[in-house]
Formats: sequence, C-alpha cells, structure tokens
Amino acid sequence: MSTTMRAAVCVRAGGPEVLEIREVPVPAVRKGWSLVRVRGAGLNRSELRTRQGHSPHVTFPRVLGIECAGTVAVSTDPLLPEGTTVAV
Repeated sequence: MSTTMRAAVCVRAGGPEVLEIREVPVPAVRKGWSLVRVRGAGLNRSELRTRQGHSPHVTFPRVLGIECAGTVAVSTDPLLPEGTTVAV
C-alpha cells in the first residue's frame, strides 16, 4: 500500500479556489478504526460551511471529504474485514 494519498485540501477560508488536490500522508489506522480506499467522495454542506470559514474551531489546511464510498483496505475490526464495500 502507498504511503500517500490524493486529498481535497482546503488551504484557507474562501471560495472554491481555496481547494487544492494534494498528495498527503495516509493516516494511521487506530484501534477500532478502518482505512477505506476511496472510489468516490462528496463534499457536503458542513464542509461547504467549513470552506467558507463558518467553523470557528477548524484550522487550515484541512482535508475535506467525510462522505465516501469504497472498500476497506485495512481494518482493526473483525466485523469489518478488508475488501468490504462501504459507504460512509
């Protein structure tokens, strides 16, 4: 598995021009969590408001994309084995 991934990164508050596609490190898989190989992602209203600067406790740069569909790449949960198709 690669050590980096492509991500939509919000570099500061603003319009759509503040979104950049960047290579970032793949996050570590914590106990009780799973890593998903994303096949499709969306930015929802919460992330739109974050991008616009309406989330006072958010720091930038910020990786966006909390809605996705894909397959489990690494899992610490035996009930969610690798290869499982998921939508989150």
